[in-house]
Amino acid sequence: MQVITKIKNKLGHGTWYPFYNSFYEKVPLSSRMILLESRSGTSLESNILAVIKELSTEPYRSFRLILSVRRGMTERIKKKLQYHGLRADKIVQTGSVAYYYYLSRAGYLVNDTTFPGRFIKKDGQIYLNTWHGTPLKKMGRDNKAEIVVMGNVMRNLLCADYLVFPNQYMEEKMSDAYMLRELFRGTVIHEGYPRNDVFRNPEKGRSLKTAQGFAEKRVIAYLPTFRGKYDQVEETGFIRSVKECLRIWEKGLDEQELLLVKLHPFVCAQIDFGCYSRVRAFPEEWDTNEGLNACDALITDYSSVMYDYVNSGRQVIVYAYDLEKYSAGRGLYEDVTEYPFRFARTPKQVLDALHQPWKEVPGEFLEKYATWEDGKAASRICRQVFLGKACCRLEHFTGDGRENILIYGGNLAQNGITTALCAMLRELDLTKYHYFLSFRSDYLREFPERLECIPDQVGVFPLASELNADILTVAACFVWLKFGKENRWIRNRIEKAYRREWKKHFGNCRFRSVIHYNGYETYVTSLLKEADCPRTIWVHNDMEQEIRTKQNQNPYLLREAYRSYDHVVAVSEDILDSIYEISGRKDNVQVISNLLEYQKILMRAEQKVAFDSDTVSNVTLKELDRILGSSGEKFINIGRFSPEKGHRRLITAFDRYWKKHKDSYLIIIGGYGPLYKDIVKYAKSKNACSHIFLLMRVSNPMPILKKCDLFLLSSYYEGLGLVLLEADTLGIPVAACDVPGPRSFLKKHGGMLVENSVEGLVQAMEQYHCGNRKVMHADYEALNRESLKKCEMLLDGTGV
Repeated sequence: MQVITKIKNKLGHGTWYPFYNSFYEKVPLSSRMILLESRSGTSLESNILAVIKELSTEPYRSFRLILSVRRGMTERIKKKLQYHGLRADKIVQTGSVAYYYYLSRAGYLVNDTTFPGRFIKKDGQIYLNTWHGTPLKKMGRDNKAEIVVMGNVMRNLLCADYLVFPNQYMEEKMSDAYMLRELFRGTVIHEGYPRNDVFRNPEKGRSLKTAQGFAEKRVIAYLPTFRGKYDQVEETGFIRSVKECLRIWEKGLDEQELLLVKLHPFVCAQIDFGCYSRVRAFPEEWDTNEGLNACDALITDYSSVMYDYVNSGRQVIVYAYDLEKYSAGRGLYEDVTEYPFRFARTPKQVLDALHQPWKEVPGEFLEKYATWEDGKAASRICRQVFLGKACCRLEHFTGDGRENILIYGGNLAQNGITTALCAMLRELDLTKYHYFLSFRSDYLREFPERLECIPDQVGVFPLASELNADILTVAACFVWLKFGKENRWIRNRIEKAYRREWKKHFGNCRFRSVIHYNGYETYVTSLLKEADCPRTIWVHNDMEQEIRTKQNQNPYLLREAYRSYDHVVAVSEDILDSIYEISGRKDNVQVISNLLEYQKILMRAEQKVAFDSDTVSNVTLKELDRILGSSGEKFINIGRFSPEKGHRRLITAFDRYWKKHKDSYLIIIGGYGPLYKDIVKYAKSKNACSHIFLLMRVSNPMPILKKCDLFLLSSYYEGLGLVLLEADTLGIPVAACDVPGPRSFLKKHGGMLVENSVEGLVQAMEQYHCGNRKVMHADYEALNRESLKKCEMLLDGTGV
């Protein structure tokens, strides 16, 4: 019933498009149909407008043009089509049922940004992505704030058949930002931007100027860059700043000068242009570059329009009053003060620059930023893509000979899995293969800082959307996952759905192998199973116990995964029986222990005890510092606040111990977990509550751990219990309940194993008090070498 309600809600809110799967599978492609979309359907300008102009000429009359337009923009775009005398055979509302029909029907797709997250390019479709400007602002992986949400842009670029790069600089920046040289399998077109062709026709600009009554004027354009994130404009100060600039420029411009201002629509609506005589709004019906071609000078800041306008050979003024602030927040690839333009920080300096002589842009600048601009881009690109004429300068990225490896890391929360993953990535030879860390954007959207633990040499591959579901696929998944029942129809339905998903996310990308390192998540487990290369799934815990205790795993899914993946890697010998029981297969299972960054642990332990801004605790930092410096016995446990960690029984055991040993303390630190409030409440019910400290979200618990006397692992089950090794690295004695995971490691390397009960935990504390302090004797350098060798053999395909 809950599943049905969920489906109804999603359909009601329009967040599901179950019909798209049917269109994708059943609607045939039309080789004479072109779907075009500009700025996600919000406008008709720039490269897309230039392409439509070319497609409106005689050689393309047999093609049917479908234009995607967002709701509320239809009339404005129809007027623009009429103004330019252009055709669009059909206008469809972006995101509508008709939109997804034509997205599945059109043989050609053209975009200057991205299609939606659920879009999948069909076999046989030709996708041209022109992008919408040469980037000065940092993009993709070069912009920390953008990494988590760059997935849809990245996959759109990667699944395109053609990418247009008008200059060497743009090719370099876009290729690095989205890792195109390693992953892109399409064709790069080395031609100018279609929108820039107009600058090679100055007569057209003069005609437009005359038609508007500006023939005798010196026309200046002001195009500041968009201030804001996503769909929000940064109001504070910006509108006020624009108004002040316009006031000063209105007074300072000559009688024969006219300023045309193009702003974000929201900002533009706040400006009353009727109160100016020498300042006007940029005509709405004009295409940006066609209008600029009628202008004698350009004022801008960080907009890519400066790279376009240099093709006109006219004056550019960079007015960057907030350069340091903007650069620090958004990030810029280059220092605009070094460009061969007049640079200004105040409105007065802009006026001075406008009225001073200016020099032509040097050839070396044009070679870098206008490399392939010659005024014939639209014609050549359209003939190449739509008519199959070999007339463009083309390049295919061939990489550097290294193969790609995809690793899914989960939500990168502060836990043992993330710690082990980062340790492995830092120890692997990252020059042998290209490594890409994958994650679901929705899981890290609120926690982009989690990516900071990943080595810089590792690429990223965000998964930008979830399952393109339909009712029949949901029903098949429900029957299989709920009851374990399957037949040919159910299996085919599910496998087809996840093959579509693989194609949606990864398109034509090729990988030497894929690794599901996280080992959890139904969607990802099924998705990576469909990879067309060797697949490995890591197992970090006793999954039978996970199913029984937390019910966060599905036995039918795990059985299928452990049987189907080429390799199943257990982090401990103790959980092998659980894997065998689930899968019924042994030949694809091997053990690779987690690597331990012991030197980093030692270094982090030397830092001061500190809380983070989001740390939650029932003790102040000052009081904790006092306790850590006291002579009382300090027992510690580190593990997320969830049922399997056994925190309740640990508190019960400590409460018993404390009755005899009042000068003792228990500290429990958890990165996250659903039970923190319950554990706090339970601790308050105990006599020893004032000696029980519960901390959540401490990014560096090592200084606290170092000052404690005994680490207690109270878990009911574990994969290994990496924190045992961290405690041992710091010379802290460890004791663990005798459960699979820590059992084999402690038997081999020392430490105290106690009965798997409250009594066993009490016994561990009593033995410590009596001086029985067993210290482990693990050689982590040797253990790391052994695990690293096994990892490398697995990746090389030479066996373990």
